[in-house]
Amino acid sequence: MAKGRILAIEGLTKSFPVGFWRKPVRVLSDLTCYVYENEIVGFLGPNGAGKTTTIKILNRLAFPDAGTATLFGEDVRSNAGFRRRVGFMPEQPYFYEYLTAPEFLRLCGQLCGMTRGETETRATELLSRVGLSGAREKAIRKFSKGMMQRLGLAQALLHDPELVILDEPMSGLDPMGRMEVRTLIRELKAAGKTVFFSSHIVSDVEILCDRVIMLHKGRKVAEGLVEELIGGETLYIELVVSPVLPPERLAAIGIPTDAGYAQGDLLVMRAPGTGVADRWMASLLAAGCSIHSCLPVKKNLEEIFLERVGDADVEGSAS
Repeated sequence: MAKGRILAIEGLTKSFPVGFWRKPVRVLSDLTCYVYENEIVGFLGPNGAGKTTTIKILNRLAFPDAGTATLFGEDVRSNAGFRRRVGFMPEQPYFYEYLTAPEFLRLCGQLCGMTRGETETRATELLSRVGLSGAREKAIRKFSKGMMQRLGLAQALLHDPELVILDEPMSGLDPMGRMEVRTLIRELKAAGKTVFFSSHIVSDVEILCDRVIMLHKGRKVAEGLVEELIGGETLYIELVVSPVLPPERLAAIGIPTDAGYAQGDLLVMRAPGTGVADRWMASLLAAGCSIHSCLPVKKNLEEIFLERVGDADVEGSAS
């Protein structure tokens, strides 16, 4: 069954005046992309690529020079009730710092039109889910950057939105916090929600996303399913063996001496294909070695992104 389109960006263009002479600088150029229901979409790009500007336009915090953006089939510039179906966390959330986390969420609930009972129930649940249940009595001004990110996530999810838009949700979080946010995003998808989040951390996008949209200097350089972008091509076969054989032993059994390197007590080798890997493993076993692993290695999303960014730079220079 085909999934419904929740977010549509078509031909989006935006410039900002910069400097004393207010010269317009283009930050988005004819951007077109789509997000469908119940998928996790990563909006990937380096700092300054235009990710935050796009997200601001979706939330009526900025307005495009050209093009359109729609949410649930409604123009984002309208005041339609679809906004109650959207949760948003900005890159740098701002809070009333003398409130506690429950007080702030109570205020958000009132702004969303939630009843006090609904707000209290959701606030208690979400503060626990984002790891802030132990800071209920602490004023927000005493929160760390990571704690503020967690509270920003809680307010974005408070009214149980269908679409969650997150701008750099992993920013300021330690490894444990990033893992917890990734788990929370997966739970949202399992509950039937749609998540659209921006990031410059490629590994988070590769782990989490169904699809990815790559942005560079305001232009889309790639879009598609993560597995399709990565592709099925195997770069090499990685063999991990022990013990570490000296170069002369490797040469004696027909393995190039520059095919591997020592990593502690292990020898890590790169075979150019499966046939070569099979021959090497047979020779290594005959020489008394143990094979610890044999894995095909493919390009990761970071390598794909760097390739696309490099191609875009070359095209831009040529034009």
